[in-house]
Amino acid sequence: MRYEIKVLTTAKPIYKIHCGECNWELLITANTDESVQCCPWCGWSDLEISHLTKSGAFQEIECKKHGKMTILLPSDTIEPEDFMDNLFCPFCH
Repeated sequence: MRYEIKVLTTAKPIYKIHCGECNWELLITANTDESVQCCPWCGWSDLEISHLTKSGAFQEIECKKHGKMTILLPSDTIEPEDFMDNLFCPFCH
């Protein structure tokens, strides 16, 4: 049985940052159109020596049975506007 799915957010980009200070590679998802200003791990804000790219998209949905979830599509070939607004709950049959 498939339960009703509610779209909680429009698709937004996934940001990938390789921080020039702590050297971690992180993926960032946020329901905002603001630009990334610093590394979320160490707070380093000199993005000149860091590598920041958009790497896919995500969308938040809610299933009546399984609750809220975030669907990530970490592909360099997809943009948020390519994301479908009729996703399925991956836990329903």
